[in-house]
Amino acid sequence: MGTGHVMRCLALAQGWQDLGGCVDLLSAELPEALADRCRGEGIGVQRLAPGEPDAERTAALAAQADWLVVDGYHFEASYLRRVAGAGSRVLQIDDLGFAGGCEATLILNQNLTASPLLYPGVTEPEQLLFGGRHALLRREFRAPRPERSFDGPARRVLVSFGGSDPCDFTRRAIEALLQCPELQARVVVGAANPRLEVLRAFAAPAAGRLEVLSAVCEMVPQMDWADLALGAGGSSVLELAARGLPALIVAIADNQTAISTALHERGLMRSLGWHEKVDAATLAGALREIAADASARARFSAAALELADGRGALRVVAEMLARTALDRLRLRPATEEDARLLLDWANDPVARAASFQGGAIAWEDHVAWLGRRLADPDCLLRQVETPGGEPVGVVRFDLGADGVATISLNLAPEQRGRGLAAPLILAACHEWRRMHPGTTVRALIKPGNEASQKAFARAGFEPAEDVVVAGQAARCMIQRWA
Repeated sequence: MGTGHVMRCLALAQGWQDLGGCVDLLSAELPEALADRCRGEGIGVQRLAPGEPDAERTAALAAQADWLVVDGYHFEASYLRRVAGAGSRVLQIDDLGFAGGCEATLILNQNLTASPLLYPGVTEPEQLLFGGRHALLRREFRAPRPERSFDGPARRVLVSFGGSDPCDFTRRAIEALLQCPELQARVVVGAANPRLEVLRAFAAPAAGRLEVLSAVCEMVPQMDWADLALGAGGSSVLELAARGLPALIVAIADNQTAISTALHERGLMRSLGWHEKVDAATLAGALREIAADASARARFSAAALELADGRGALRVVAEMLARTALDRLRLRPATEEDARLLLDWANDPVARAASFQGGAIAWEDHVAWLGRRLADPDCLLRQVETPGGEPVGVVRFDLGADGVATISLNLAPEQRGRGLAAPLILAACHEWRRMHPGTTVRALIKPGNEASQKAFARAGFEPAEDVVVAGQAARCMIQRWA
């Protein structure tokens, strides 16, 4: 399992933790530096002993988990059938596609080249999560993007060719930079690269102009420092895109060729092609050219920002948690026959205390209100039940003229305190976004209603600027991965 695979799994783990979950990592061959990094993030690391049956151990652990995530090119259909048969939902992270049937609950391909044509055996489109919108980027990439200036030539270059750089292309990059005295560079060497001291010695003639860094855990400060990046065409291109950093990329692995070509053709980054065909002189020339071309760098930066925004891991986790919730809950359209039950719930003292409209609701007013809501195309009203038909609550979305949807919910009194609010919110938002993709969803909550605020936080809502509703202060929370 390459470093890039581990880091994107780490990003997904952070998103899972941020929404209240716990994570364990199972690996047969994991460098100790990466294992320590995962432990430092609160992730339990479990290792497979040499010769231990992978599928058997994984299936046993998966039976105790809500989800099993597999990331690697060696997981065959028989393996996935075995672990899925243990009763766990499976997320398969993939880059290449496969022709057979689908054993996974969800398939994630975060690359620009992702297409349903790569998965002809998948019959349900909702199983597929594609593109940079779902890019698994670590928590640090959710930070506000820097405002970049393109008024003059680039001076600062960030170089990174992954955790191990098996082609030793970093040495060639240093050789090229030694030919460009006008450029300052930070060269990041991954934890699994055994050539750190050799590379430092190679860069020494630059007398500090080229800084070779190791054990870099936070890449965002390095990217925000730089005017330009030089790197591989792997998953790190999504990190560069999320920071709006113009980049030259080189394919150093077979699976990077198509991605690098697509990025180049769509004007997102400039690809120099296959690493064996890029010598130091060619690389130096390309660095000088793009460093001098401020307008090209500005175009690359603006286009790349549309590829990834740093919140893809939260979107993937939301999809996972929504599917978990839908195993416990069913959402159906509300009807006029639900009027009495909805009124009883609405007039419950706890519900009235949480409402911005005080006082008991009269039957005639309620029936008229329900009729208007059911007839309104900008309102989605769903009755929530258990799979066995037991009433759980009601959830409503009202789409405003500003394109923002406001979510409201009310649990049946007997269902409170069972931890159903957050799953209900996740399941409801999942259905809403199937019908209205890209919509921002907000919740308006009384400041003293801490239980509701905690439930929305567990569903990925974050505080926004407070507003006034019906003359009262309201805490506004927004699910920010629209």
